[in-house]
Amino acid sequence: MHFHFDDTHDDSSIRKTSTFGVLRKIYPFLRPHKKSFAIATVLLFLSVAGELMGPLILRMVIDTAIPDKSVRDIVLYSLLFAGTFTFAMVMSYLQVMITTKVGLSVVRDLKEKVFRHMLTLSLSFFDSNPTGKLMARVESDSERVRMLFSDVSMALLRNVAMVFGTLGIMLAADAEITKWIVILLLPVALLTVPVLRKMRKLYRRVRSAYARISGFIAEYVRSVPVLQVFGATGMAARRVHLEGERFLNREVRAYFWEYGFWSFLGSCEILAVIVILLSGRAGVIAGAVSVGTVVMFVEYTRRLFGPVVMFSETLNMVQRAAASAERLFDILATETLTPDGHLDDEDFPGDWKEIRFENIWFRYPGGKWVLKNINFTLTRGTMVALVGSSGGGKSTIVSLLMRFYEPAEGRITIDGIDIREFYLSVWRSRLGLVLQNVNLFSGTLSENLTVFREGIPVSKQIDALKIIEAEDILEVISGGLDGAISEGGLNISMGQRQLVNYARAVLSEPDILVLDEATSSVDPGTEKRIQRSTDLIVRNRTALVVAHRLSTVTHAYKILVVQHGVIAEEGTHEDLLRLEGIYAGLCRLQLQGVSNA
Repeated sequence: MHFHFDDTHDDSSIRKTSTFGVLRKIYPFLRPHKKSFAIATVLLFLSVAGELMGPLILRMVIDTAIPDKSVRDIVLYSLLFAGTFTFAMVMSYLQVMITTKVGLSVVRDLKEKVFRHMLTLSLSFFDSNPTGKLMARVESDSERVRMLFSDVSMALLRNVAMVFGTLGIMLAADAEITKWIVILLLPVALLTVPVLRKMRKLYRRVRSAYARISGFIAEYVRSVPVLQVFGATGMAARRVHLEGERFLNREVRAYFWEYGFWSFLGSCEILAVIVILLSGRAGVIAGAVSVGTVVMFVEYTRRLFGPVVMFSETLNMVQRAAASAERLFDILATETLTPDGHLDDEDFPGDWKEIRFENIWFRYPGGKWVLKNINFTLTRGTMVALVGSSGGGKSTIVSLLMRFYEPAEGRITIDGIDIREFYLSVWRSRLGLVLQNVNLFSGTLSENLTVFREGIPVSKQIDALKIIEAEDILEVISGGLDGAISEGGLNISMGQRQLVNYARAVLSEPDILVLDEATSSVDPGTEKRIQRSTDLIVRNRTALVVAHRLSTVTHAYKILVVQHGVIAEEGTHEDLLRLEGIYAGLCRLQLQGVSNA
């Protein structure tokens, strides 16, 4: 018998919360399954009762059937023993099936609610909770909650029922022998708590060392060419060796404690049997205690030590599961920083004239001001370009327009109406977005173009590709619109991914088209295709374009040079060149780079 210490999170990360308080939060998810849980509890007690019947039947065989030399009674008792064993196993099997289903159902509902809630949260939540770490945490915490209902709670009830049932039968059979067993059992139970705490600490260190060595190996395997070119393969091998030594030492020490503890526990069980034989010897000789009773005590003792030792660990698992549930409920309790407004579609100005950024200030939590008193206007039907060095605040302006974040001060209005007054779905339905980081999903080309929206005709999807001169993608991808796109679009080129991304925005027919470095990751040929289509797209809608390649925005109605969170320069391409300022300098650098190439 071995413990499985599944501490995905260190105990230091588990917040101190009321276990019963967390269980009250979980109860609404359990409520639809409370009948099944109650049935599982009854089945568990029946299973324990069947298991406790075994030694009693064995005593009757030894004390009655064998002395009477009754073959009939021996056969009947044997069949009864086999029947109770089978009954206990069947009850246990049914209980496990029911509780497993309950646990999976509770976790399914909880994870679905957490996922739906995360879809409503602002980007600031994901900035402080990286996606990979967040999903890993949700998965591991959900697994603990599942185990709380499918394994841990039943194990706790089973241990309690087994201990009290065993002690009750033993007390009824012989209080004197039971007294000595309890005297031996108490120090073992008390010793279990610090030993298990020590073992948990050791196994956390083992997992930490394993994660560290796995991280090194994964990193170095990805970087083999670099290590070879720079002659660093020896260093990598030495570092992995040292980490392997650390992992080995920690694992050996952990196993030493684990096997040592179970050896000690096995010795205590043998000692308990000796105590039973010695304390029952006088009673057997005097005829006060039967041989069957002594054998029964030996059998019950074997059933007693395991549950007593596991009781402490099971309680600890309940606390860890409650802490995991609390982390999930923390996510559910997180309020979005971009709440919905109250204005619907009919309140949206259909013939709006302009969008204004009015005295916008913004900074990320704990950081410096990213935007400082930003003021500009996007007139309908024009293209406004944002240029400047990286980190100046261009993408933040786009994020505020998309309502991924909220301004710390100031407001963004459309014909005088604060965009925060609209429902998020109403506002964002007017926007088309193309980011420099392409997000494609595993599915068909059609599903990626429509972003899983139904009812969009095939003809419109093809027209969207034609507008940006990308209809050749239908031939590149086997199956055309029904052809498969792998996760992240890895089965097509970077340029083709960006074209799909661009066509997706065109297909939504937005009032406002937002291009954030839309051509930064494509080849010159694809860039020209996108540039030609952009001129057609922006005729009847406002376009806000973030660009590093200045050649793509020279024809913009207005160019804003965003530097260190402020609009440093503003004007047309020709106006800014005449200023001989930041924009003119950027143009010279790019033109010089092109000529040198």
